[in-house]
Amino acid sequence: MAHRPARTLAEVLDDALRRTPLTPVDVESPATADGEVVEQVRSTLEDAAGAAVPTGRWSAGDPLRLAKGTVSWLLRCPQRALVHDDGGASDDLVAGLAVDAAAKLATLVPHRPPTAETALAYLAATGDTTAADHLADLGDRAARLVDDIAARIDLLAATWPTIEPDWWPRVEEPVRVRLGDGAVQLAGRLDLLLGGPPSARPPVVVEVKGGRWYDGMRADGHFYALLAALRDGVPPRAVVTVVADGTTQVEPVRPAVLVTAAERVAEAMQVAAAIAAGEPPAVHPGSHCVHCPLRSDCAAGRTWRADDPLAG
Repeated sequence: MAHRPARTLAEVLDDALRRTPLTPVDVESPATADGEVVEQVRSTLEDAAGAAVPTGRWSAGDPLRLAKGTVSWLLRCPQRALVHDDGGASDDLVAGLAVDAAAKLATLVPHRPPTAETALAYLAATGDTTAADHLADLGDRAARLVDDIAARIDLLAATWPTIEPDWWPRVEEPVRVRLGDGAVQLAGRLDLLLGGPPSARPPVVVEVKGGRWYDGMRADGHFYALLAALRDGVPPRAVVTVVADGTTQVEPVRPAVLVTAAERVAEAMQVAAAIAAGEPPAVHPGSHCVHCPLRSDCAAGRTWRADDPLAG
């Protein structure tokens, strides 16, 4: 009978401990299989950077910076990748920010169950005014969104485990990886990182997402797993994605996950290099066109239809 993947964060952590001896992680000499796959993906990315940098003419002083969103758009619709406008706040985005804040509070202050009020206060304390501004703009409708946020946080709190100190929980963990002598830089910020060096526990990446689950969130998790593996020399045991709609997606990080993530980044480098060299960015219409800030000036985006079988 096939092993059923763990479906809650508590199960993921218990499973990781069962499968991994509680000994300090040796970054200099990781387990052979883990070390080999990390070196394999690092080699893939260094080769890709070596091929792309001369075309893109990047340097350590003026590098190509790739984050999860940039990689995603370079592959999905390169023209959209050139625009940084995210379209502003939405109810789903604000709910996601609040659920993310609640997860951090549940991790850092486990004796105090998170609420919508404390999550919004946490965001304000960190200087993020997105939620407060959006709620102010909603006027009388703000109470309904706060009720929705409270319900989503209740779902989170009902399944969120108490994180033991031995997991060395870190929130908003910055991760950066230099390739091509710094001419290409991969960067991300992990919502929550548990275990890994220098703790004695296996690494587990936890991401909290706004809105509703869609399959593209898996690629984001894979990108974060790749960054953590390259930085620490040890692949995470799993990436757990907790979504504001109540979905929890558990992704065991097998070698194929890291290889595929590296191949996506390598392809994104090629696309970015062609654009930097003067090639017009390709346009790939799809469901993302509906909210694209470029749609009014994009013929392909204006004519895209949801029932078009040829559009992605």
